[in-house]
Amino acid sequence: MSNINTNTSFAVLGSNGAISPFVIDALAKHSGVKKLIVLSRPRPSSSSKPSNLPANAELVAVDYNNHSALVEVFTKYSTDVVISTLSDAAIFDAQKKAAVAAREAGVKVFVPVEFGNVTIGLAGKGERNGEGEGEDDIQVKKNRFAEFLKSIELPYIHVFTGLWLRWISWVFGYDVNQKFNIIGKGETPASFTAEEDIGGFLAHILTTLPLSQLSNTHFRLQGERLTVRQIADRLGKPYVTNVEAIPGSGPSDWKFRTLITSQCDSGVGSTGWDHFTQKDNPGPGPNPMSGKGEGEGQGKEGKEVKTRKPRGVGINFGKDMFGRGWRTS
Repeated sequence: MSNINTNTSFAVLGSNGAISPFVIDALAKHSGVKKLIVLSRPRPSSSSKPSNLPANAELVAVDYNNHSALVEVFTKYSTDVVISTLSDAAIFDAQKKAAVAAREAGVKVFVPVEFGNVTIGLAGKGERNGEGEGEDDIQVKKNRFAEFLKSIELPYIHVFTGLWLRWISWVFGYDVNQKFNIIGKGETPASFTAEEDIGGFLAHILTTLPLSQLSNTHFRLQGERLTVRQIADRLGKPYVTNVEAIPGSGPSDWKFRTLITSQCDSGVGSTGWDHFTQKDNPGPGPNPMSGKGEGEGQGKEGKEVKTRKPRGVGINFGKDMFGRGWRTS
């Protein structure tokens, strides 16, 4: 594989996802990105370009069920990298169809939707009928999708980030009862990363690291490593421990919140978590900007690169700001 990065043309799948605007904005601002398209499903003829889309990002309507149309789009724009910000429900639907078309069109790197807890090693677990069902199988499906990308020989990267800063209050039910609702004691460290950092990191590595260092590589980000109690204390907010479930607006809502917070309590919420050994590696890994350093999972799923402390942003809780500084290690 080439040791020179020549990625200049990017396609983002989806514009309305929670992470979509941060990825699109970071790419639009990066000098190494010469062409940026955002794929969306066909809209009424009267629809105009969304006002929140950067001026240099072109909205391209395409039917994900039309394979030849997808191939034509990727070919027309000489797309080097495809980044999926589609919903979890689209993993083995629209995302899979886009990946197949990308492979045919000669796309160099595919970035499937991940941007959460580590999924390496989950493909052999959970529901084996079909692609998996229910909230607890979303992460299994994500790891199975990596197997699919390998099967069609389409290079990919995974970016694991832990919880996003803007989702902290929601995940722990603060929006429901103005408390941090904690499964267990809340004393297990977990990883938290800002959405801006995720977008910025993607734009950086995809325009600087050579394909040889991107292909089938896992990047583990960690903006902050804190326990839930520490977060609540920093914000001066009350918390309650050993709850059985996180309050939510309905069954699917509280079940999903409970799943994620349970993973924080068990250690799975750390981006250093290893599903093979069932242990956490809390220490900072090699500098990802060098593109070097393989983690414990090498040989099982691919190369691994770890980083901690991206640039600082904050999360607002009314007048409170949960802020961070810049450091990579």
